[in-house]
Amino acid sequence: MNVLMLLSDGFGALGGMSKFNRDFLQALDASATINRVHAVPRVIPDSINESLPESVVYDRRAARGKIAFVRRAAAHAWYDSRIELVVCGHVHLLPVAYFIARHRNACLSLIIHGVEAWKPTGSRLTNRLARSIDRLIAVSELSTEKFCEWSRLPAAKAFVLPNCVDLDRFIPQPRDTALVRRYGLASSRVIMTLGRLESRERYKGFDEVLEAMPALVARFPDLKYLIVGDGEDSERLHNKADQLGIHDRVVFAGRIPENEKVRHYNLADAYVMPSMGEGFGIVLIEAAACGIPVIGSNADGSREALLQGRLGRLIDPRDAQQLKDAIAETLAAGAPRVRNEAIETFGTKEFRARVDGWLHGQLGHCRPGRRSTKSPELDIGHGRLANLAGGPH
Repeated sequence: MNVLMLLSDGFGALGGMSKFNRDFLQALDASATINRVHAVPRVIPDSINESLPESVVYDRRAARGKIAFVRRAAAHAWYDSRIELVVCGHVHLLPVAYFIARHRNACLSLIIHGVEAWKPTGSRLTNRLARSIDRLIAVSELSTEKFCEWSRLPAAKAFVLPNCVDLDRFIPQPRDTALVRRYGLASSRVIMTLGRLESRERYKGFDEVLEAMPALVARFPDLKYLIVGDGEDSERLHNKADQLGIHDRVVFAGRIPENEKVRHYNLADAYVMPSMGEGFGIVLIEAAACGIPVIGSNADGSREALLQGRLGRLIDPRDAQQLKDAIAETLAAGAPRVRNEAIETFGTKEFRARVDGWLHGQLGHCRPGRRSTKSPELDIGHGRLANLAGGPH
């Protein structure tokens, strides 16, 4: 099978979606079903410092702007007659992926994650096309249900593929003394949250943890809150810490390189993320793989990442007292860092086996000549083609 994948970002990027895209491309590479994968990224924010999978051709020229992205995607559609599967890595890229798939009579699969796909998008065209995809891949049952509800896509077309974690890399370790000195954490208990500090992603729960800190510090005078990540909402969170009188108890680590993540997780006595909009929450399983006690939300996909409470404690993120009690009880327990065996559910090996099974079992009917060529009546001029590549970047 030859695959064309359109993605927002992957190699050379940070974040849960880019991590999923990298894992997915590596899983395709590991499958005997796959001959060649042409990956077309919308952006490449940073340099690529890792080896690319052998069967993946990563089209770096596509990341030079919206027009370049559409041109490169169209070039693959027009000149590569062997494409059998088109994978759309973000709902905002669906119009481009749709027309390529129909041009090549290829199977079209859409990957969704969290809030970006929980309700209709701002594009009427994208919303109409959502019900016409051949297959859906979602990181959680929750995202599947929400997407199928508004798009009217039959749930039978959906396949749940949760995020994965490299269990050989994310392991319990002693605190890194260099990082302890960098952040002034000597003799401190530490709670931690990792994520983008963006106003559109306030659902991650940074505010709720900050608001819980004054009461927690009164009980645990040595407590510090380590916030890892950056973004345009950082200044507001800094100001909020000042207003709450806890500026000396909150450490803003900023953005860190991927190769420092494990060392940062292992600074924490508890990982806390009372979120309201996570489709899954890869940071939860990364922390759990490091043996860190995890406190997550029962109101979004976090409950699936934490296996309904087997991998961590679930709380109602809207209940401030419940959050404070969960953190206080976790810190008071002082449990040793021991990895829960249930984390094996989200290992890389299991992820690749799921992708391979999906390729064999769910795409068999999508081989050329076996899929429907019906499509909704659409009227779109060639001059609007570049506008189809809009979205999160």
